[in-house]
Amino acid sequence: MLLVQFRFIFGFTFLVQLLKCISAHRILAVSPFISYSHFKTMEPILLELANRGHQVTVISNYPQKTPVPNYLDIDFTACNKVLFANVSITTHPTESSAVRLIFMLSTLHKSITSAECYLKVESFQKLLRSNQTFDLVMSEYYHSQLYDTLGLVFGTPVMHVISVPMIPPWVSSYYGNPQNPSYIRHFLSNVDQRMSFFERVQNTIELAVMLLADKLFYSRITREFAYRYFGSSIPSTGEWTRTASLALVNSHHSVSGVRPLVPNVIEIGGIHIKQAAVLPENIEKFINESKHGVVYFCMGSLLRGETFPPEKREAFLYAFSKIPQRVLWKWEGDVLPGKSDNIMISKWMPQRDILAHPNVKLFISHGGLLGTSEAVYEGVPVLGIPIFGDQRTNIKSLEANGAGELLDYNEISKEVVLEKIQRLLNDPKYKENAKLLSDRYRDRPMSPLDTAVYWTEYVIRHKGAPHLRTAAADMPWYQYLLLDVIAFIVAVLVAGLLIIYYTTKFILRAIYGLICGGGAKKGSSKSDKKKRN
Repeated sequence: MLLVQFRFIFGFTFLVQLLKCISAHRILAVSPFISYSHFKTMEPILLELANRGHQVTVISNYPQKTPVPNYLDIDFTACNKVLFANVSITTHPTESSAVRLIFMLSTLHKSITSAECYLKVESFQKLLRSNQTFDLVMSEYYHSQLYDTLGLVFGTPVMHVISVPMIPPWVSSYYGNPQNPSYIRHFLSNVDQRMSFFERVQNTIELAVMLLADKLFYSRITREFAYRYFGSSIPSTGEWTRTASLALVNSHHSVSGVRPLVPNVIEIGGIHIKQAAVLPENIEKFINESKHGVVYFCMGSLLRGETFPPEKREAFLYAFSKIPQRVLWKWEGDVLPGKSDNIMISKWMPQRDILAHPNVKLFISHGGLLGTSEAVYEGVPVLGIPIFGDQRTNIKSLEANGAGELLDYNEISKEVVLEKIQRLLNDPKYKENAKLLSDRYRDRPMSPLDTAVYWTEYVIRHKGAPHLRTAAADMPWYQYLLLDVIAFIVAVLVAGLLIIYYTTKFILRAIYGLICGGGAKKGSSKSDKKKRN
């Protein structure tokens, strides 16, 4: 009997593995951006695809620490020093939207030019020289479509993973996704979802600047790199966009706001959120023993808390010393001068697991998308101190939902910090709104991971799924904006009015000539008769 059961189990396992091999596909994934938060959006998809038997080759700055079956790394970490060296809170502009936009555009330029290093990596060049074939190229699309050329090199469809909360304007253009600035904020916007007149003016100008910068500048640099490293036979960048099959966007309408999406743009917001794990014993004890709850303070993985100027740091130390709650502070330095007894510091903290603890009452953050998503998922109010990128947009979204507040870096003082922290902790509406937002965020027909994997396999099954692509994606801008139709209608109306005008003028002149000309002739004949008499 045991032998029969063993044979059955072995046979069933073998059949499952055989079916996996039969349905397995070869996927090439590229995540060149150096920030780990960007790779964390794509990583769960890649690991799940590998777990389902697909052969996944991954080009990134973050190779797996232990070998994963069906998962092959091509390591870009040798180029890490090219971008985001010596990141500090004080080195990033926080003032006007225009200044932040200029800073972001310069950062994007640096990101694109860093590709010079990536493209020279020997393991990457070896891949290009190989005779390997792939069924899909998956690329993280944030600042450059350079790696879309791999779809042309290997003759395969391309799909994108967008790690920011709203689609960047240049990506929306490639997919023909609506981005009307009258009601759709761009992904770096400083305005609320419901804009005033001048906010719509600002939103429109900034959107135009980003689209023009991509068209006139970034696309040119991208094309030069493509010709240099992939050969002059590569078609123009306009042709690359036609290989784009589908985009997975790390957003959800409950937080980012409602906007129209074409069928091949899919939201997967919160895909990185896993089941909360058990906390380290010292942190668990610290949180559990806090009678009034805990405040968690973290400025992310790139921005080091120790780079706060002394006066800003002291503002937080003062505020924390005045509240009954305990504080967990991710502090990368060895010591924190002036630390009160209710503060625990650590160079690393399990953020996901901390936010899941019911005794955590407030999250003080830079407003990064992943941390914001985790706070939303767990229903924790947020005090956001945006520094760069999409952080201000993320905090603005929380403010619009009543689940957080924005603290401008330039306004940090002892009084302002204390007042905002006390309001978020003591006013129950923030916790109530955060809970309502969490319920909306979690309520989906499929999990973000299942959604992402389904659509990835869908694109492979349907050879790029061209039937999902809207005609708008291939239209020139003047056709998309109906400028040619408007010009035609205006021309017809003007021509019609001119015809009516000149026809009427001709008829009136003719009538006038008949009337006036006939009267003059009759009058002259009478005078002739009088003369003869």
